[in-house]
Amino acid sequence: MTTCGCCECVAAIVPLCNGIMTVNREFTGMTPCGMKFTTLAGTMGGGQVSPGFVGHSKYNITQRKFVVGDGGLKRVVWMPKQLKEEIRERFLKRAQDVGIPDLLDRIADEDVGTTEEEILPFLTEKQHPALEMDPILG
Repeated sequence: MTTCGCCECVAAIVPLCNGIMTVNREFTGMTPCGMKFTTLAGTMGGGQVSPGFVGHSKYNITQRKFVVGDGGLKRVVWMPKQLKEEIRERFLKRAQDVGIPDLLDRIADEDVGTTEEEILPFLTEKQHPALEMDPILG
């Protein structure tokens, strides 16, 4: 899939955590994939095909089709606090639909950490479903 780089969010694979992270344009900090939003958007913008990365809207996260080929919402392991709050109501409804009503509380944010190594213990403690899924990279 390609994107122009003007997307609201970018999702990227977080291999150590067997999941994906997503970051919105307003978040200026570092992310667990080792890049800030601006670097991510620049890397995958301009119509380039960038395996492991996808640009999307904020509300796309709560749609049934969001990364469905990779396990959907259950794969999301990290997102900024502000984004979690902005989409909270929609996310909680979708999490209920997938059978994990407390999924949002199992997703790490910048207060937990901004590296894979920092967020993995949190995900393990919270029993995040991505840790039990088939490997995201095969």
